[in-house]
Amino acid sequence: MITQYQQRATIAAPAAHIPDANQLALCLGESTQDDRTFTVASYQDASGNLYAVASTVTKPIFVEMAGQPLQAPDHAPDMDLEAATRAQALIQINNGTAGPDVIAVILGSNADSAQDHIAALGLKRVLEPEMGT
Repeated sequence: MITQYQQRATIAAPAAHIPDANQLALCLGESTQDDRTFTVASYQDASGNLYAVASTVTKPIFVEMAGQPLQAPDHAPDMDLEAATRAQALIQINNGTAGPDVIAVILGSNADSAQDHIAALGLKRVLEPEMGT
């Protein structure tokens, strides 16, 4: 069976931009739950900047949608369009590693590994402190 979701997008939202990135996800996504795409900033770059990361399969139209003027979707008519537009201005697709003022996206085949995309973004999981120490 051929799927419409032919690409994998792995997205790193800097901690300071998580609320705006969630509004963009709600705008470009297909569900009322997409405003919860980016939750915990559990990845960091070599400089210690923190990011929330999401990896999902997308349709080929993703890049086109991410670059055009935004409109509130039918499933979220009251979304924060200004916040989504701020996030949209920070998107860089396949243009290097994550940065504190960039919402970095690695876009590839739907068969790609999310872990490979995260490594390409220059991010590592933040280690949680051990309990009882």
